[in-house]
Amino acid sequence: MNFTATVLGTGVAALVLVVKLQAAPEPGASLGAPLLGQGLVTVDPTMVGSVQTSGPKPAAMRLIDLRSGESCKILGSQPKSDTFEPAPLLPDCNSSKLSRVSQWRADNDGTLEMADTHGETVMRFMPGDGVLFESVYPSDALVTIVPARG
Repeated sequence: MNFTATVLGTGVAALVLVVKLQAAPEPGASLGAPLLGQGLVTVDPTMVGSVQTSGPKPAAMRLIDLRSGESCKILGSQPKSDTFEPAPLLPDCNSSKLSRVSQWRADNDGTLEMADTHGETVMRFMPGDGVLFESVYPSDALVTIVPARG
């Protein structure tokens, strides 16, 4: 009987402690006051979505098919306008899929679109995380664009 009472008492005490720790703070409790004025940086929410990388634009980019390892080198960092213009694809392209690209354009929303000689979209890219661009169209493509070395 003594053992059972001790176990139940300990269990209830533990339950009360857990509930107290997980409860909302009491009214009037200040959680952030000690940090006020300590050099915190505020973030303008209207600017978060438009952060651009700084530094020089690459002189050339490399399109890499991550499934096959095939790649193509293209001169420039991206097209100059939002209308299709010739894509300066270099002859070292060893991919039949990527070598279909003959035109490209940069849209106002930051996307990069590449098309064949007939203006049919071959691939569409969005700015990437850790890379210049990542493919979003076609859905089965796994192509990334990185700055070209050399």
